[in-house]
Amino acid sequence: MKNRITAPAIAVAAVVALSGCNLLDVTNPNSLVEESIMLEAAANGVVNGSLNRISNGISDVWEGYLVTSDELYWIGSRDAWGQLDQGYVGNPENEFLDGAFPSLGQGVWMAQNAVEILSEHAGNNSAFAKDLARAQLYNGMMLMVTGEVQEDMTFSNKMDDGAPVGPAAMSGVLDRAISNLDAAVSGFQALGETDLEINARAVRARATMSRTIWNVLNPNATAGGALTFASSLADANFVIGATGGDWQFQLKFSSGSMSCNMCWNVNERKENQIDLSLVTVDASNDINGIAMNDPVSGVADLALIKRLNQWKGGNYLTSGNQYPPLVISSERLMRLIVAEDALANGNVAAFEAQIDAIRALDGEVEFNSGGAVSDTAMLMHTRRMNLVLMGLRLGDMYRWGITDPMWHSASDAILTPGHMLPITIVEIRANCNLNGQGCAG
Repeated sequence: MKNRITAPAIAVAAVVALSGCNLLDVTNPNSLVEESIMLEAAANGVVNGSLNRISNGISDVWEGYLVTSDELYWIGSRDAWGQLDQGYVGNPENEFLDGAFPSLGQGVWMAQNAVEILSEHAGNNSAFAKDLARAQLYNGMMLMVTGEVQEDMTFSNKMDDGAPVGPAAMSGVLDRAISNLDAAVSGFQALGETDLEINARAVRARATMSRTIWNVLNPNATAGGALTFASSLADANFVIGATGGDWQFQLKFSSGSMSCNMCWNVNERKENQIDLSLVTVDASNDINGIAMNDPVSGVADLALIKRLNQWKGGNYLTSGNQYPPLVISSERLMRLIVAEDALANGNVAAFEAQIDAIRALDGEVEFNSGGAVSDTAMLMHTRRMNLVLMGLRLGDMYRWGITDPMWHSASDAILTPGHMLPITIVEIRANCNLNGQGCAG
């Protein structure tokens, strides 16, 4: 998308009216021009800035995706959330998708810009190799989420309009993500940065998993069973062996850095709420219990409780705040990748071992394969409970033929299963490749 920074007209008018001076004579000693971020002294700040922008972009774009799925539902005042809840995911004029698109575009642009800047620095000075690998990790992460949630995307550069990728070619965005993550992993390995290598390989395992799922969802999803994730297994097993203790790779928010808009909307504003298939609520739409039971024990699912406790800042029965972490990857996801691949290959014992390892993290009773709960049903339930609020649920719903009772029969989610978020009107109107005016002038 186009990246413009503009001052509101009313604010500019107020400055002119009150100052009575020539604005062109004013010098701001704190002004930062683009050339400044190209300096080597700014390298670490550029990478950290890209992390800030992608964190904001992911938190914004995930909310519409999650409301369309059966993880969040609309309880507030703004009808455009209700349209998403009903499965109308493809409307480019939906105000909340449109509001999130600039944040997504900023994250995409800043992450790529950081890679370009650090590539030049690292080419001249090996001291910047770690910052380059970090930039590649963040760029890979941003591209991964874009490929997971977007039906189409543009990659513009400042005032130069990028052509839409096209829905049929969005797999290439995931491929770009994986290439960046390959470079990040290699960079961290060469530096002996084991902890950062774990992060990068955990994200790469998710990205390669999502690339496999993309093929199932496009051009239209058809219900199926377990998938093989051959390209994800090495990374998943590496992370499992190197972590433990319910490890997670998170995007973190705080009052000293930035807040999570999605978290604020759910926890504080209460425009959206955790879905009623997962929780129960009182008359004020505050959570007062767990609706989802574990299929083996028959009682409230402990994995769900643990994740909601984290989301609410300690106790899922409290209101929470705008600073919970967003989980990008985890040991649980790694085990789910290994488990699903084992099931798809007919290795039931290996599947059950991974499912029980996940269940042990919450003190759940063991799953006995071949019992009342089928292996496929257990896979589906375990993915749902252990990947809550991670931006993966809608893809799982599509690939397994799961529909939200809220979806309207004429919605995109019903009529074209696999449909993801559109390029929105703010970009359509600004981009010469989309607005019907052409790019020749």
